[in-house]
Amino acid sequence: MSLKHTLLEIISKRPLIIDGAMGTQLQERADKIPDIAWEGLEGCNELLNVTCPEVMSDIFHAYLTAGADLITTNTFGSFSWVLDEYGIGHRSYELSRAGAAVCKTECDKFFTPEHPRFVLGSIGPGTKLPSLGHIHYDEMFTGYLECCLGLIDGGCDIFLLETCQDPLQIKAALHACEAANRERGTELPIMVSVTIELAGSMLIGTDAQTIATILEPFDIISLGFNCGTGPEQYGKHVRTLSEVWAKPISVHANAGLPQNRGGYSYYPMGPDEFAQLQCDFLNYDGVSFLGGCCGTTPQHIRALVDKVSSIAPKKPSGAMKPSIASLFNSVELIQQPAPLLIGERSNSTGSKAFRELIIASDYEGTLSVGQAQVRDGAHCLDVNVEFAGRDGAVDMAHVMRLYNQKIPLPLMPDATRVNTMEEGLKCIGGKPIINSVNLEDGEERLDAICSLAKKFGTALVCLVIDEKGMAKTTADKMRIADRIYDLCVNRHGIDPRNLMFDMLTFTVGSGDVEYRDAAIQTLEAIRQLHAKYLNVGSTLGLSNISFGLSMNARVFLNSVFLH
Repeated sequence: MSLKHTLLEIISKRPLIIDGAMGTQLQERADKIPDIAWEGLEGCNELLNVTCPEVMSDIFHAYLTAGADLITTNTFGSFSWVLDEYGIGHRSYELSRAGAAVCKTECDKFFTPEHPRFVLGSIGPGTKLPSLGHIHYDEMFTGYLECCLGLIDGGCDIFLLETCQDPLQIKAALHACEAANRERGTELPIMVSVTIELAGSMLIGTDAQTIATILEPFDIISLGFNCGTGPEQYGKHVRTLSEVWAKPISVHANAGLPQNRGGYSYYPMGPDEFAQLQCDFLNYDGVSFLGGCCGTTPQHIRALVDKVSSIAPKKPSGAMKPSIASLFNSVELIQQPAPLLIGERSNSTGSKAFRELIIASDYEGTLSVGQAQVRDGAHCLDVNVEFAGRDGAVDMAHVMRLYNQKIPLPLMPDATRVNTMEEGLKCIGGKPIINSVNLEDGEERLDAICSLAKKFGTALVCLVIDEKGMAKTTADKMRIADRIYDLCVNRHGIDPRNLMFDMLTFTVGSGDVEYRDAAIQTLEAIRQLHAKYLNVGSTLGLSNISFGLSMNARVFLNSVFLH
């Protein structure tokens, strides 16, 4: 049985308990840490994995004695761009591996078949937010990968991405965990825990509903909350998550809101009060992992174990309608009332104003085009920067970084070149929808784009075009849709709810007899699509139906066709 299934089996009977704070325990043992152990870098706690492992063992021993199931490694900042601040970025692998190894040694001492103990590899957010341009995805991914490899080699059982503040940081870390698993031939489950501040969102501005939308496509064992506040403040966020998240939920909160006493943080909540408030989270469907964060001690964990060990968590029951998201909010793909309105002015092919801004490399200026579409009521924004003679990947990265930060709507990266698409996705913290895939050039490009959609957790627009061209008849439209659906779902494992089919339409104003019934062919294809595939969505370049007619006539024809 895989570890993932073992964990799921345990939480069907009782909650799994995560240990408590590391920092407060180190402070309590400050007199046991010789000055030489800091190597002149006091504050770099990860160094102690190598220079003072006996103190680390003592802390783990205390939490294991208290009854914790999951023991977090002392590797919260054990990756290059954080360690670089101390001049030891090159020691990431060493410190990560040592951090997991010392934790594993203690867990093994307590492990029994009746009460197994697991090493939870702590992976923090670091000190830079990629959505604010502090660090590029590639650098963050590389640093996380080195840390993850060290954790695996040291004996880690589960990855924990904790105290997350930026969804784009989470994506880079998830990709590093997945890459490390592939490289080592392992299948360590991944837990994700975000920090919601008192303002009601993550530091970057993402709330509980939106982070659930963003992370729904990813293969993680749980999503939850830690740090930031005490358990009292997390109630409404846990309730929201329970309603929309279909997997287990974790909560390991602080021992109350921190207070400043003599320049030091003080956490006022005692073990019994903390245990009761944490226990209350078990009233919500899906809450299965409980523990402590800042200010909690082995006494807090002991009280929590005593309080909840005989309570069976409620099964997850959350459900989410197919949605996409920006950093700041979610948008359902099936709008009530319909339709989903896609803003298409941020497109160098269709907008002269946008194209001139791209040619001038006036990336800040492109924001005005996007913001105008927000004001006009668009639900999401198509962004296409590709233009002959320019490096689309460079332009896409510049524009998407700005749109990711400043535009409150979900984004639709639109590119013909795969590398341009990938660079755009590396800059988007939300859940975008890729525009688009088809079979015009066979399956190779579709496979490449589907791989990106799966990796980055996106929705996907699918055009009914194959090697022979754009499908004209209902039968051809459905034939190609069947083929694309099979490739996306069965070859690439994309959830059908994340597929939007564009059944395409041709103008009825060409005078060509072949296209006289183009509107009817498209409408029937849409009907058949939804009758056959109940979970997919559909979209359409509506105004193509009236191409070539006078502007006055187009308004009426478009309106009737939309109705």
